[in-house]
Amino acid sequence: MSAPGGDAEGRRADRAGLGRRVPTLVGLVLMWIALWGTLSLANLLGGTAVALAVMLLADQIQPRPVQHLQPAAAVKYLRIFAKQLIVANWQVIKAVLRPDEIRPGILAMPLHHASDAVVTLVANSITLTPGTLTLEIDRRGDIAVLYVHALDLTDADGVREDICQLEVLAVDAFAGPQAQAVQARTLAELEEREAAKSDPPPSDDDAASGSSDDDEEEEPR
Repeated sequence: MSAPGGDAEGRRADRAGLGRRVPTLVGLVLMWIALWGTLSLANLLGGTAVALAVMLLADQIQPRPVQHLQPAAAVKYLRIFAKQLIVANWQVIKAVLRPDEIRPGILAMPLHHASDAVVTLVANSITLTPGTLTLEIDRRGDIAVLYVHALDLTDADGVREDICQLEVLAVDAFAGPQAQAVQARTLAELEEREAAKSDPPPSDDDAASGSSDDDEEEEPR
């Protein structure tokens, strides 16, 4: 049998929890009525049912706390994001003044070895930035591919660099050392691949000139 003191404490905790839920319930019902625009019995009952369902679903969700928060890196993320916001606003203003020069489009941007929290943060940051919108997130194992609509893709490489910078900063701020190390290796491999693609292969003329030089260097017997 449970002790009377324990039962009393449990009842007090239940009453305190109920007292905290009532303002939330009332606020949700008022928001529902405001969205419909009319105060009626049907809207009141419907808003109460929807509010209760939302509160029950919220109780089932257990948010995972951020385990590797780096305050300095988080501040840097906010600073870079604010800078991108200012630049994006200016670019949107120019696009409005010169609509004939814009080239809208959709690009796929992979985020390598990013957690759900990092992907969500980067995707929301893209959507909050004027001129860009995250359309879809495609999970492929450890890689999440973001499909981003951009108002102007004239400088597609610049858009990719901005998103990549946000990803790196988000991992530094909110991911653990292991994720940071994996991402660093992945980015290094991508840079090596890009460098290999940028190096032009030797042409036939170069090969022919090289063979002729070898022939000239051979001494006659």
